[in-house]
Amino acid sequence: MLQSCLFGIQSLLFLSLFLCVLLLFSNLNTYSRLTAEKVVAEILVEELTEQQYQLEINLGDNSVKTFLINGDEWQLDVRIIKWKGWANLIGLDSFYQLDRITGRYKDINLANTKQSTAYKILKEERGLSLWDMKKMVGEKLAFFDTYFGQGVFMPMRHLARYTVLITQSGLVVRPANKVANQALEAW
Repeated sequence: MLQSCLFGIQSLLFLSLFLCVLLLFSNLNTYSRLTAEKVVAEILVEELTEQQYQLEINLGDNSVKTFLINGDEWQLDVRIIKWKGWANLIGLDSFYQLDRITGRYKDINLANTKQSTAYKILKEERGLSLWDMKKMVGEKLAFFDTYFGQGVFMPMRHLARYTVLITQSGLVVRPANKVANQALEAW
């Protein structure tokens, strides 16, 4: 009788552990795998009025989103999860998730007085959130190297086009047309 109870408890513990691992990997599907330099977004800027722009963002999955942004610069933020070296060896590459797009003002006084804009880009999360779990348990998750947020910002100019890439070290932005090159030179 006691042996049957112990077997039942062990089975429930194993099933619970298996279910937790399944939910964690389900959450990883809301992130995109990061193996090499990869285009995550192409951004086209259209000026509507002074310090108000429409940004058309073609995301890496070929979906297009449009946002009304106030300011002189746009900023794109991303969440990145990196694994320890041994976890990479067994096939776990870094993952990223676009988080938000915001407007910025060059003049700090304007930033404190003007209306700012921010929009969530984050995909709907499923399963257990690795991001939240890492915050809760800290260093106890030995397979994590680090997790961090990173942002890049660039000047807005009418018809400027930028390409946003992600590498193992983070985000990189490259001008994709002459207008963007000129905006960077004048920045």
